[in-house]
Amino acid sequence: KIIMKIPLFEYPSFRYELDDWDFKKKSLLSRINKEKFLRTDIQHFETDRQTNKNSYVNFLSDLIRPTLEEFCKEAEVSCTMTDAWCARYKKGDYQITHNHRAWGFSGILYVDYDPEVHTPTTFMAPWQDPRTDKTLLIYPPLVKESVLFITPSYTHHYVEPNNCDTIRTVISFDLLPQ
Repeated sequence: KIIMKIPLFEYPSFRYELDDWDFKKKSLLSRINKEKFLRTDIQHFETDRQTNKNSYVNFLSDLIRPTLEEFCKEAEVSCTMTDAWCARYKKGDYQITHNHRAWGFSGILYVDYDPEVHTPTTFMAPWQDPRTDKTLLIYPPLVKESVLFITPSYTHHYVEPNNCDTIRTVISFDLLPQ
């Protein structure tokens, strides 16, 4: 009689560190600073999502192309970036629980991020812990500037309030399988 623990499902999540970060960060911030940022009644942070008209999808795709190619190989999928936007969190800013869509993948690139004072995005497991019935929450591991984290787009996630004066800046994007 053999008894073993076996996973029935895989939850594909991917972590990458971008190379040549100083150059890429400078390029990203130069591009980001050209955008108009808004704060709406339902957003507790600043974003250019409603104003950039997907203007830097191609720019971002080109800048991180080797990493996206590696992701597609590892995930065994061919994807196209369909949307990209920036979010900035000043002191007290946060984001409520949300997801991006029912299929595809979404990424978060940490641009201005200090692990000493900022918290990474919090991800929620899509099922309860069977032993406690609690929602499982996790931070991606080893988050710092240059880290790109990709999960299924249906993954619920949120951002805790920024408790410091240092702005936290991320770029998020969606990838749809072809």
